Amino acid sequence: MVRIVRTLAEGLDPARYRIHALFLEGPGPLVQVLQQASVPASSLDWWRGMRDPMGAWRFWSSLRTQKFAIVHLHFGGRSVSSLSRAATHAKIVRHLHGRILEPQGLAPVYVSARGTDAVVAVSQAVADRVVDGPARVIYAGLPISPGDPPPLRHANAEMVIGTAGRLVELKGIEYLIRAVAALRNDFPALRLEIAGSGPQRVRLEEEVARTDLAGRVRFLGWIDDIDSVLSRWDVFVLPSLEEGFPVAALDAMAAGLPVIATAVGGVPELIEDERSGWLIPPRDVEALTARLRLLLGNSELRRSVGAAAFARVRDHFNAAQMANAFGRLYDELLGESQS
Repeated sequence: MVRIVRTLAEGLDPARYRIHALFLEGPGPLVQVLQQASVPASSLDWWRGMRDPMGAWRFWSSLRTQKFAIVHLHFGGRSVSSLSRAATHAKIVRHLHGRILEPQGLAPVYVSARGTDAVVAVSQAVADRVVDGPARVIYAGLPISPGDPPPLRHANAEMVIGTAGRLVELKGIEYLIRAVAALRNDFPALRLEIAGSGPQRVRLEEEVARTDLAGRVRFLGWIDDIDSVLSRWDVFVLPSLEEGFPVAALDAMAAGLPVIATAVGGVPELIEDERSGWLIPPRDVEALTARLRLLLGNSELRRSVGAAAFARVRDHFNAAQMANAFGRLYDELLGESQS
């Protein structure tokens, strides 16, 4: 979400749109990330809906202090939409980033478009779960210009597999650990690096010990600058059980990395199987192991697929395309037209 807000702040016409970000779960590092990028950002503590009337009042009061024409929601349900409209009389855009509600399990749910003026989905897979109104698909985009060549990648002394994401069941990282364990005898210099934090870290560390991978797996914690680690990885793996749209894989492809990912949610909308990456079934350790063995043993294949992955992002998932799509949506909502 932070990247989308920052990209819009940089890509929209400043004479037409000014952006302010409001975080509902209190102050945190993401507020500072936006502030450092010169995007006005603030926070308040309201994430329990109408069970927290004082939080609702703080939210309402915060919106009342400024004259917003559009409230673009990345979080919250009907209570957030209703209060936003009551406080501002602005157009309401609800931005859907996934198809599931994690506390309720991994099965996709349907989401109602009621109470909004527009619904934006990060992928068609997410849009297909919207009822009571249409949803517009606007893909995330990275700041890559047409004609940019693939990044130069250098051979590493060690073969490094990387993954990035929250350390939760949804991300399926335990299956990647098992695949690496199956490859350790064939590739003695093989290592795995895991960027991210979350409640499953202890369980994953136990899986590393159980599979006798101590010394071969590094937990990097939360990484603010993912590019700093992508540059030293040889292959990126996204073993998720569900994804609305895989921004971590998007980053890896933009870095020219070959990507192996599970064919869930919006992942197939980003990765063309066997062209700009590989798609495998979720929880399938054997399929993941086979694809990794193929890539790790063939440097030219890694290079060619990484170049195709970069071209895929450059041509279809760039920041200018995303900003233009949101600019058109905002103009439509306000009854204006871009010149």
